[in-house]
Amino acid sequence: MPYIRLSMSKKLTESEQEQLSRELGEALSLIPGKDGRGLIVDMEDGKNLFVGGVKQDNLVFADVRYYSNFPYKIKKDFTAAVFKTLGRALGTTKDKMFLTITEYNSWGGFGDFKDEYCSD
Repeated sequence: MPYIRLSMSKKLTESEQEQLSRELGEALSLIPGKDGRGLIVDMEDGKNLFVGGVKQDNLVFADVRYYSNFPYKIKKDFTAAVFKTLGRALGTTKDKMFLTITEYNSWGGFGDFKDEYCSD
């Protein structure tokens, strides 16, 4: 159950949010075993975002979280796909896009708990 939170200064319509969510699911499919079917996307649009104390127009920050760990190349390709998606969907330039990835070895969902290092 991957999770992506987008904080962005641009305001989106509901249909734009739905389309962006689907496209992020497609980007997620670059990570083995992940796809858009279980992806949770939390969009915070129309935000006042600042860098160095200066309000930014059309800035976006993506916070990506998922279960398991993947090699550098996979994360790099995924990041490029997310940035391409955000650029196309929001018209945001690369200098206004930021992304973090947090990988968890423990994750709970659907009434169950998984841990990479332990099993029942």
